[in-house]
Amino acid sequence: MKINSLKVNGFGKLSDKQIKLSDGINLIYGENESGKSSLLKFISSMLYGVSKNKNGKEISDLDKYKPWDNDEFSGKIEYVLDNGKRFEVYREFKKKNPIIYNSQKEDISKEFRIDKTNGIDFFTEQTGIDQETFFNTAITEQEGIKLSMSSQNSIVQKISNLVSSGDDNISFKKSLDKINKRQNEDVGTERTLQKPINIVENKIYKLLEKKKNLEIYKESIYDNSMENEQLQLELKNEETKKEFLKEIKNKLDNNRLKNAEINFNKNLENDYNQKIEELNDKISNNKYEKNIDKINTKKYYILIAIFIIIFVILMFVNPYKIANLAILIPIIFVIYSMQKEKSKIKRQIQNMNIDKDKIISEIEILKQNKDEQKDLTEQKQEKLLLEIEKEKKLLIEKYIKFLDLGFLEEALNKSYDEILKEIDIRDNRISSIKFKLHTMENDNIDINNKLDELSKIEEEIQDAELEKEELLSLNNSYNIAKMCLEKAYKQVKENISPRFTQNLCDIISKISNNRYTNVAFSDTDGLNVEIDNGSYMPVSRLSVGTIDQMYISLRLSALNEISNESMPIIFDEAFAYFDNERLENILKYLNINFKNNQVIIFTCSKREKEILDKLNIRYEIKNI
Repeated sequence: MKINSLKVNGFGKLSDKQIKLSDGINLIYGENESGKSSLLKFISSMLYGVSKNKNGKEISDLDKYKPWDNDEFSGKIEYVLDNGKRFEVYREFKKKNPIIYNSQKEDISKEFRIDKTNGIDFFTEQTGIDQETFFNTAITEQEGIKLSMSSQNSIVQKISNLVSSGDDNISFKKSLDKINKRQNEDVGTERTLQKPINIVENKIYKLLEKKKNLEIYKESIYDNSMENEQLQLELKNEETKKEFLKEIKNKLDNNRLKNAEINFNKNLENDYNQKIEELNDKISNNKYEKNIDKINTKKYYILIAIFIIIFVILMFVNPYKIANLAILIPIIFVIYSMQKEKSKIKRQIQNMNIDKDKIISEIEILKQNKDEQKDLTEQKQEKLLLEIEKEKKLLIEKYIKFLDLGFLEEALNKSYDEILKEIDIRDNRISSIKFKLHTMENDNIDINNKLDELSKIEEEIQDAELEKEELLSLNNSYNIAKMCLEKAYKQVKENISPRFTQNLCDIISKISNNRYTNVAFSDTDGLNVEIDNGSYMPVSRLSVGTIDQMYISLRLSALNEISNESMPIIFDEAFAYFDNERLENILKYLNINFKNNQVIIFTCSKREKEILDKLNIRYEIKNI
């Protein structure tokens, strides 16, 4: 990749500045505070954007590089990739996303993926190098030549990643950390709280407790079902009994009418008997009249006797007085009255005999009517009894399939009042059973709701157990992935370390005039160099110039590995602590070994120009 031109509309102290760059080595010359560092920052900001975050600094880069004397906070960069594709990128730094044009000046911004934080991540997609790696390898600043331990490890990891996966952003350590993080977030452990595995296990425990409490309703619904079935049978039985009793009542009502008719006939018969008795009494009264007649005759005879006695006494006292004859007058009157009374009684007797004959005739008629009525009543009674027996048989035949024969026969022999009482008893039992059924129905609704809840809980338990099984399977997958990743990383690292170390040794050897030929790198100690006595010491213990040589070598060695793109190599006052020999060695090495890379050197010194001229190395110089 090569940068063709830069157009700065406004960035920090730079304004309305346009710079064209060539292949090979480019010297960007300017005095201190002339804006060289701002231009370097402009290049990286055009490619990756300018950060709005402070990231531990007093002021964010967005605020730091706002234009000093205008509001045009923007610019454009033109570059060409190794495959010949040309691009122009225009960016307004206050906006997250730039506009990317192809060689036909077509807006192709939407062809690149969008990062939620950084916006359109076009340059990482094109080169495979993120911003951190770009600053750790392609760019070397005076204040940042020395790489921190994390940056050194990051470079080695990215090389390992690139060799093993083809993508330097797929970091083994980061991947392992991500897997651990994802494993913790997606699964969790026994020690974690509110993680999926803890949540699902707690959920299963609670669901099992609910299930245990609700399972009693299974037995309840079974018991209720059995009781309901029994009550339904009882209800049907009682309703059948009631129906049977009501039919008996209806039959008895009909029979009562017929009995009333029979009783009416009996009453007629009794009336006939009573009339006959009354008439017989009249006949008996004739003897009484005779007795009365006899009694009255004695009375007259007594009176006559009294008068005769009186007459005899008078005649004895005064035998010859005519006045004594006067006593005969009452005697004659008494005799006359007696005869008259007898005639009257005879007439009465005659009349009574006539009446007696009539009564006797009437009695005969009454007896005849009574006998006829009696025969009719007996016929009706016999007919009614036959009908009752027939109805009883029909009722028994009708209900024998549903009711006990003993109950049927017993009920058929009960009186009308007893039947009414039995019907009331059945009504009370039916009401009681229906009330129980209604109560049970309401209970069953509640129980069914509980069973529906139980069914849902059982489904939830199944889902939760399946979820737990999946989480355990996922956890196992994470463990396998970590094991495989660690094994793979170890193998890859073992494979690339010799090649990377050899490349690093070659670079250091050439730029240090073979003074240092053996360098080692470890995750824990970082960069170490072999000294004359054969021991290894940390690079940090060497002179400043030597340290800069070591880390520039590390960056260059890494740059060859991390991308298939020949990235520009940018130095910003990076050779300040190099003597002329070291500077000559590094420039010579860059010209020979990185001739396919564009080299951009920001400097305030003439030394680079003088040495390049001395070595007869072609370069372009741009003043800022």
